[in-house]
Amino acid sequence: MNTMRGLLSIGLGLLAMLRPACGAPAMPGPSAAEKRIIDRHIGRIADPATRRAVQGQDMAWQMTTFLCQDAARAVLVRMGGLPHRFFLQDAATGSQVVTSPALVSGRGQFLRAGNAIQWVGFTWNCHLDPDTGHVLRFDAQPTGPIRPGP
Repeated sequence: MNTMRGLLSIGLGLLAMLRPACGAPAMPGPSAAEKRIIDRHIGRIADPATRRAVQGQDMAWQMTTFLCQDAARAVLVRMGGLPHRFFLQDAATGSQVVTSPALVSGRGQFLRAGNAIQWVGFTWNCHLDPDTGHVLRFDAQPTGPIRPGP
């Protein structure tokens, strides 16, 4: 009887430890086509240390950088930004979120074109075709000026 209780306790303990891992929802990530595009970009990085650093970035960063960034450029320029002065992230955690292989969203900022230095915050959605890995649409909505300083 004690042996049975001991085995039952061990079994329930293991089940309690494994349940969160087994019952946890899978984190969304890239489709096979999107992963191939990301891997191709990373494979083109000549410096091994830089390549390892990029491989160590989370998947939201990789999808944003290698799948969405070029599509964002044209939209942000139409909003008044400089073509090479924007970030599809901010300093806060969770500024890039992979909802599914078809949608990555987040917060960012761009430098307004003109004489004065003015950064403008925005929220964005990058709509992807998981079958091809290509951007279907990039949407951005300005949230206002970013205050300078720490």
